[in-house]
Amino acid sequence: MQSSLVKLINFSVNNWLHLYSLEQAVQKERQMSGGSLSIYGNLRNCELLDGQDLPVEIVFNRAVNAPRYESTNNEMIILGNITRAEDKVTSTIPVDEYIFEELRKNLMEYADIEGIHIIVTLGILLDDDHWPANKTVKLVKLDYAMKGDA
Repeated sequence: MQSSLVKLINFSVNNWLHLYSLEQAVQKERQMSGGSLSIYGNLRNCELLDGQDLPVEIVFNRAVNAPRYESTNNEMIILGNITRAEDKVTSTIPVDEYIFEELRKNLMEYADIEGIHIIVTLGILLDDDHWPANKTVKLVKLDYAMKGDA
């Protein structure tokens, strides 16, 4: 079997949700401050998904302390895991407060502006060119860019 390669997939953010939960903030054992930010989109005509369209949800949780990310043998940072279920792709990623606030600020500033689209690029470690349903893989890249209508 060949070693895992980084495969890229893209989607546009359709909508987002920012939640602050007092209950989570009070429950210190959960190691979350209560800040949660979710982005939603659709993976369309993705070759890794055999051309199937699937909704995607990425949840960022603001961590109390800076998270410790593992690394691959190639020294790539593993941001977290991402799972393809039968009907959805999901991931939950802990991030420090500065990164969380930067994400939230960018979404609030750009997501609702007419003609601006936020494009997310995900890099996953996968052994071949197919991501089977009900499989969890490592997420090693998450970039986002603002794109305007021409």
